Amino acid sequence: MKVKKLFEARGLLTLLLCISTLSLSAQTITVRGTVTDRNNEPLTGATVVVEGSTSQGTVTDIDGNYTLAGVSSKASLEFSYVGMKVQKIAVNGQTTINVTLEEDSEVLGEVVVTALGVTKQARSVGYATTKVSTSEIERINVINPINALQGKVAGVNINTAGASGVTSSSSITIRGAKSIDKNNSPIFVIDGMIIQEPIKGALDGTDWGSQLKNLNPSDYESVTVLKGAAATALYGSRGANGAIVIVSKGGKYGKQGLGVEISQTLETTDIYKSPIKFQNIYGAGTPNNGYEGGFLADGSLQKTSISFGPRMDGSLVDQYMPNGEKTPFVPHPNNWKSLYQSGLNSTTNVAINGGGEKSSFRLSYSYTDNNGVFKRNEFKRHSVAFKGLTDLNQIFSIEVGVNYAFSQAQNGANQGGWNWGGNLGMMSTYYTPRNMDMKAYESMYRNPENHAVETNSPWETLRGYLHDRDMNLYQRSENSLLSNLTLRAKIASWLTASLKANYNYYGWTYLVNKYGTGANYGPTGSGEYGREGETSGSYNFLGMLQSTNNKIQIGNQEFVLDAIVAGELYGDIGKNWWKKFTAGGLDVPGIFAFSNSKNSIIPEFSYNSKGTNRTFGLSAIVNLSWKEQLYLELTGRNDWLSTLTYPIYMEAGMNNYSVFYPSVNLSWVFTETFEMPKWFSFGKFRASIAQVGMGTIPYATTNGYGVFEQKAQLDAQRGSVLNAVPKIGTAWNKDLKPEIQQSIELGADLRFFDERLNLDFAYYKTNTRNQILKVPAVLESGASEQLINAGNIQNQGVEISLEGTPLRTKDFRWTIGSNFTLNRGKIIELHPNVKEWQLMGQYDGGPEIWAYEGGRFGVITTPYGSGTGAALYRFNNKKDPNDPRNGKPVITYIGSYGKPNSVPAYGYVTNIDKGIKDRVEIGKVEADFLLSINTSFSYKNFDVYALIDGRVGGNFFSNTYKYASSRGTLESSLYGRDQEHGGLPRVNYKGETVYDGYPLDGVFDEGVKAPLASDPSKTIDVSGLTYKEALEKGIRPMPAGMYYMANLGWGMPAELGLQENTWFALREVTLGYRLPEHICKKIGANYFRVGLTARNLGYLINKLKDGLNPASISSNNPLQPIDIGGVPFARTYALNLTIRF
Repeated sequence: MKVKKLFEARGLLTLLLCISTLSLSAQTITVRGTVTDRNNEPLTGATVVVEGSTSQGTVTDIDGNYTLAGVSSKASLEFSYVGMKVQKIAVNGQTTINVTLEEDSEVLGEVVVTALGVTKQARSVGYATTKVSTSEIERINVINPINALQGKVAGVNINTAGASGVTSSSSITIRGAKSIDKNNSPIFVIDGMIIQEPIKGALDGTDWGSQLKNLNPSDYESVTVLKGAAATALYGSRGANGAIVIVSKGGKYGKQGLGVEISQTLETTDIYKSPIKFQNIYGAGTPNNGYEGGFLADGSLQKTSISFGPRMDGSLVDQYMPNGEKTPFVPHPNNWKSLYQSGLNSTTNVAINGGGEKSSFRLSYSYTDNNGVFKRNEFKRHSVAFKGLTDLNQIFSIEVGVNYAFSQAQNGANQGGWNWGGNLGMMSTYYTPRNMDMKAYESMYRNPENHAVETNSPWETLRGYLHDRDMNLYQRSENSLLSNLTLRAKIASWLTASLKANYNYYGWTYLVNKYGTGANYGPTGSGEYGREGETSGSYNFLGMLQSTNNKIQIGNQEFVLDAIVAGELYGDIGKNWWKKFTAGGLDVPGIFAFSNSKNSIIPEFSYNSKGTNRTFGLSAIVNLSWKEQLYLELTGRNDWLSTLTYPIYMEAGMNNYSVFYPSVNLSWVFTETFEMPKWFSFGKFRASIAQVGMGTIPYATTNGYGVFEQKAQLDAQRGSVLNAVPKIGTAWNKDLKPEIQQSIELGADLRFFDERLNLDFAYYKTNTRNQILKVPAVLESGASEQLINAGNIQNQGVEISLEGTPLRTKDFRWTIGSNFTLNRGKIIELHPNVKEWQLMGQYDGGPEIWAYEGGRFGVITTPYGSGTGAALYRFNNKKDPNDPRNGKPVITYIGSYGKPNSVPAYGYVTNIDKGIKDRVEIGKVEADFLLSINTSFSYKNFDVYALIDGRVGGNFFSNTYKYASSRGTLESSLYGRDQEHGGLPRVNYKGETVYDGYPLDGVFDEGVKAPLASDPSKTIDVSGLTYKEALEKGIRPMPAGMYYMANLGWGMPAELGLQENTWFALREVTLGYRLPEHICKKIGANYFRVGLTARNLGYLINKLKDGLNPASISSNNPLQPIDIGGVPFARTYALNLTIRF
């Protein structure tokens, strides 16, 4: 009976439990969703827990997705991630909850990557750093990673190459140029290996870019910009110009199985506007052709590329057809555009990642196929990257990274050189008359029967360019290998040791196939075939012992001590360069082989450089923190440089090879010290003082024994060296010292209203001393140059980054930000015997750029003692300072030109004409300030981003303006050419009154006599008269075309071509959409995003003359702001698709 009752009771209890369970089940649900950051990027490993529970929770996967079962419909979920604010959301029966987490400056786990790859808490850093979103860099898909940073970082100045070649270099400086005679670009640190963008001079020809173009932005995990000396002091002799630290992506520990990510980007570049504004009223002709620019006596048009000819009226005229066929004399506004094409780019990325409890890996492959806007300008790149980590046991772990790329560029852009057959910018702006039908000309410049270039067609320069573009091949193939191996040992919970080895191999081969211009690509003996190549290597070994979280007692206060001791050895292995070309042309046209050389093969000049170098450095870092509010860091590094070692077996030298680089930085989070108002979210002051430097080239302190010029006669394979002789060009200096840069920095990080308004401010001042300069050597040395130490260059400036979030709701967020940069470079001193230094010499009658003691770093001047580019001589009545003529240019009568009917020319008098040889400062290189504005919107799964960047002030010298105006193609050259454009009346050789007299503003020099309009054989004295007054006296007016040809172009006073370099551009706009999780699941994906990006959409402000494209600059040297042939305005549109499984 008792048993029966027991079973009855148990049955009743079971029934009650079942009912209770059913009731409970009815109140729980499964919640899914995605956790992302403010850039709509998934957060891997974010924690999702039920509020109040210690056991019910999960973490997000690699795509930011989570699933949490058994959640009460009335519960609340807590979302957290390192460096982010915890967010609580009530479930309220929702089965899908997507969350965007906000950054939290109060969270101690927020870290940044600093020098030598050391990670630090962001709040503890006592100097300025900027993290750039890798998703932004990846989405805009640029070949050169420098371009992706434009406008995004305060203190960083970038000039892109615009619509030039797909491999063209860009200029980048951080906090101003600091070295007179060295590269001012920052170092790029890729997983510990250092690369520096080489300088391409303004007058250099084809630009093939650097090793940076072989990097794949999709492999970047993080990008951090280190600006000041305190940030880069641990790079020692390499840290003076700042650093951009890139860490590659790896796999994730704890991830089960494999993950796959595929992205595809399709991109087109559209040429939408000419490099500079053209006129489309007057056609080919010159004012001194004997007919004052009109048709010739037989009614034909003058065959010239100069556009000072007749008004284009649609009549049938013999213009440019080889057979003399008459064609309508009409403008062709877009004839320049026929020389370009729309650029197309396709980039495919595939990555596989995986991991377990003890290991992880990521393997990626990328292929880029880019066709530039220059016809036959191509770039193809294959890249493979691998990164693997594994824990060997509880103590040891190992990490391996390999990044290999093979790229091939074809027919690179010649944007810098004065190249009659290669510079497309010159062809489209200088040498294309406004009446030319370029498409028609392109189809007929070559004989269709025997392929010879037509010699009876006009415009030889253009014919040469078209032949070179259409037929010849210039190809550069590159191999790039970046590798690293790291071994770590967890000796104790507080002590870690690591040893890292990096190796960088970079090699290129250049191939040339050139056809002849005669019949069947001959004649015999024309054409060329050749190869050239170079290989180089560098290495880096870094050993590090790191002790963390050591609590020490000082008095009655507890401090936390972290310390690092590191040793580093790095150097270059040297370069091997070789070259081999045919001589005298090819025996059989079109057969490209050395055996087809008409003459004996050109000897190869091979330099097997023994100029290797080695640097050994020891570093120590001590970090001391107190109560999570005061952080003090002391660092010291000593470098021993082989390049500054004077051999001990020779007479005793100074041996300045040992250099010490100390730094101190302090961070005070004062919102932890004081109780601040609720609206004051976070506040930090920072201060630092540091010293870094730069070394020099190998054999600067010796006579170069071991550096040989090896001349060789080679066979078809590689050849053999026949003899070797020492090569000495620069005299050594046994007392040479490294360049030393000392810097101070003060800054603040202030955040308000729950971090909806954030301000970061920095003031810095740097002085770079002991500049290593080359000066003329004494004749007895046998060398042309001597290395010395001299100078003190100062840069000081202000950086401000401002960000606000005007609107933030559950589904919608709007942010707006701005970066402001102001830098002032100054030459404090040079040398007791050197008071000025030339940064760029005169080119083709243009200006020079100088550094003067006590002046700005980068002063644009007229040349000294040269009749071309000289300063205008201006009228100055010393007796009457109120004379209205004061300050006007002084002019003279040059002469009369053209037969059978001549026209007068009046021109400017320069200082040189007056025997004044002093340079005259006419401009400056440095901007007044840089400014960028960005904004972003996100609504649920949509995101929008826009960026405007620009500069105010500084100057730019344009050869494009200089020559195109002198050749009559520019819109501004219409001034004075007719009554509508301000032309003055004059009587032409036909006796007709025309209105093409140029209204020259100037005062005639003393003793000048000018011809009378009534009788050109007679003259009158016009001394001291303004040009207007002289016309009233009856002198013969000058046709506008004669003004431009006689005063502009080659020999033009440099100040007339100087331009204010002020502009603001709509740099970037992106639109993205991420599929919701439930839709992704239906297609078997974890993440799916599609994005549209547009870059370089247009200039909102452009103060350059005739609307010249500011991106026309020909050099990535920030101290050479000139162009040689402009580049057109181009917009780039990209469609990007990313999917993860």
